[in-house]
Amino acid sequence: MTEETPLTPEQEDDALAAELALGLLEGEEAQAAVARLSEDPAFAQNVRDWQEHLAGMAEGMTPVMAPARAWQGIRERLGHIAAPLTEDPTKALPWWRGPLGVLAGLVAVAAIAVFLWLPGSMQDTAGPGYRAELVSEDEALRIAALLENREIEITLEQGAAADDRDFEIWWIESDGSAPVSLGLIPPSGSTRVGLPEDATPGENVQIAISDEPKGGSPSGEATGPILAIASLTRL
Repeated sequence: MTEETPLTPEQEDDALAAELALGLLEGEEAQAAVARLSEDPAFAQNVRDWQEHLAGMAEGMTPVMAPARAWQGIRERLGHIAAPLTEDPTKALPWWRGPLGVLAGLVAVAAIAVFLWLPGSMQDTAGPGYRAELVSEDEALRIAALLENREIEITLEQGAAADDRDFEIWWIESDGSAPVSLGLIPPSGSTRVGLPEDATPGENVQIAISDEPKGGSPSGEATGPILAIASLTRL
């Protein structure tokens, strides 16, 4: 076993120039060598000599296609692809990432689209609302009606029914159908009632107040005089 002879400073510079020309230096060592090019003309010339020498060697070589495994390794290190078998190909995908998930998403989108475009699907399920101000001929009775989200709020603002009588609310559409009772007006304050399923709010609808026996009309039709009537107007 022979003892290695240490390199002289000139040999170390020559080796460093060769490594820089070959691109073998990394990190701080490479940065220091590159910085030295502008500070040490002799070292810079040594690097150029090595570059010309290596270029001459390359001209005499026949290009050879790199092996596929070499390209695979380069692309893996660059993060462009994953190493083979890093994922189990037999592992089942979550259902939402598979065909069933895609199909479920399409069905949901189609259902939403049908709901939005189906005629009448958005009809009066939410605002805009309507209002009506009902005032008797002698202005002794004043009632406010406010319709929002298929619920109508009736507020007795002025007047009162006789002791043995009640005020009853009626929904009257313009198609000639019979008025529909919405209930009785409380002696004070407000009451909220939902519209019948077949009721269609609009400015052609009228709200009427009739004077009925205690508990309301016994026949389901207005039996007493109509005290006030008004059409709905859009808010």
